[in-house]
Amino acid sequence: MKQILLVEDDPMIGQTLALSLPYRGYDLKVADTIAKASDLIAIAAFDLILLDVQLPDGSGFDLCRIIREKDSLIPILMLSARTDEPSVVKGLSLGADDYIRKPFGLAELTARMDRLVERKHLRGNILSYRLITIDQGDRTVKIDGQLIHLGKKEYLILCYLVQRGGEVVTREDILDALSDDSDMFDRTIDSHLSHLRKKIRDIAGNLIRIHPIYGVGYRLEAGDEIS
Repeated sequence: MKQILLVEDDPMIGQTLALSLPYRGYDLKVADTIAKASDLIAIAAFDLILLDVQLPDGSGFDLCRIIREKDSLIPILMLSARTDEPSVVKGLSLGADDYIRKPFGLAELTARMDRLVERKHLRGNILSYRLITIDQGDRTVKIDGQLIHLGKKEYLILCYLVQRGGEVVTREDILDALSDDSDMFDRTIDSHLSHLRKKIRDIAGNLIRIHPIYGVGYRLEAGDEIS
């Protein structure tokens, strides 16, 4: 059973979900205040948090921020009767993964829950090398904590280079590793590498680079590896 925390002070919502979610593979715990939710989060591991915005002892936005400061992986789905765009944007900007407006249908809620829980488990597949962190679950790339936006081919090339971190790889190595991508051809790989190198340079300066080895290939270098 997947462990879910509902932070909600409306007893009707709590009772409805407590009756319905077990049939969908979810074990629900309910907290009607931020204080109770914080106590539960401190002692239990949850696969998802359903978080109301308006709570008796504070704002769900504040709890969302606190959770994100301590745990970057647990999905947060915010629940709110507020339908204005600024409220939605605020929740997402504080780290919520999704936002559903009250009243909501059970089918829509569970569909969103299923998606977030599945993505959480995929997030466990992390690649890293020095200052580079790649979350293969949601395909995000960070360099020294800064998010870098990559195209599909750039992302795939960087994943391979990170897996081979510090080793010299040939263009043929990269092509073989990406052979399942039918759009990756020998004549295009240099262009993708050039764009990737520029994006990394713009974010990391001289901290990280993809160094071309003349006549051989490329090497991902970082820190004291850079001469």
